[in-house]
Amino acid sequence: MELPVFLITGFLESGKTSFILDTIQDRQFNRGKKTLIIACEDGEVEYEEKILKSAKAVVEFIEDEDDFNEDYLNSLVAKHKPSQILIEFNGMWSLRNMAVKAPKDWMFYQIFMFMDHSKFEVYMNNMRQLLSDNISIADILVFNRCDKSSIDKKRLRRTTKALNPRIEMMFEYNDGTVEQGFQGDDEMPFDVNADPIDVIHDDFGLWYIDIMSNAPRYKGKNMRVRGMVYRASNIPDGYFVISRRAMTCCADDIAVIGILVKSPEGKNFESGEWVEVCGSVIAEKHDAYKGQGPVIVANTIVPTEKAESELVYFN
Repeated sequence: MELPVFLITGFLESGKTSFILDTIQDRQFNRGKKTLIIACEDGEVEYEEKILKSAKAVVEFIEDEDDFNEDYLNSLVAKHKPSQILIEFNGMWSLRNMAVKAPKDWMFYQIFMFMDHSKFEVYMNNMRQLLSDNISIADILVFNRCDKSSIDKKRLRRTTKALNPRIEMMFEYNDGTVEQGFQGDDEMPFDVNADPIDVIHDDFGLWYIDIMSNAPRYKGKNMRVRGMVYRASNIPDGYFVISRRAMTCCADDIAVIGILVKSPEGKNFESGEWVEVCGSVIAEKHDAYKGQGPVIVANTIVPTEKAESELVYFN
């Protein structure tokens, strides 16, 4: 039987415990069910016994990352027999390792990541790889302690969406207000109302982030995109990826990014060949997307010139 699991990660004092306490007191969340909280660090905010009791919740602490393993986690489930699990995950532990160690019958409904906006640049400069890995796996990234007068949401968007185009973002401001998404703060360097929408070489990175984040705005629209043909084992016959190589977090982390193209003519082009694709955007389910994602149904595919810069960036 699958167990619903909600994981909350972030560095020390980022607001994880407070969020969990608010969550278990929400009747829409607990609905009288028993909740097991697995806390992987001990912060300033404590789990008050009165709140736990009223919410039918229990807490187990794990201090050593090695103890976060399938056998021990299963023993906690056998001990408490919860209906759902909340994990306060240590922000210094890798989410990639967590996914390997977790019991196979755990169903991760959502992974939240909390980030003190005032410390984001420091973390990116000093713990870039860990932070990048965790952002790439999280479902929702919450920036708290935000100052409306100084926050650069466009830059945050470029940085985080380059690592995880599907991640949702929220902003909690110092005045207590909360903003979800970007609410119009997402202008593109190309005209999204043009016919066709023309994505030149330099704009590929921002277009990729936007179409993966806001696919409905492109559905049914005509596109003209330039990039390299890319194929992989999870790309079905009759499809290829129009792609570019991108620096996602540092010089040692180069990844292929791109969008599926549907066309029988694609087989006429070799992997790595530069092409211009014209076609309309639809939505399809594919293993490459691990669900539904945008697909360009090509009308024409023609060879094109190579971009001056082999890499694309997200600004």
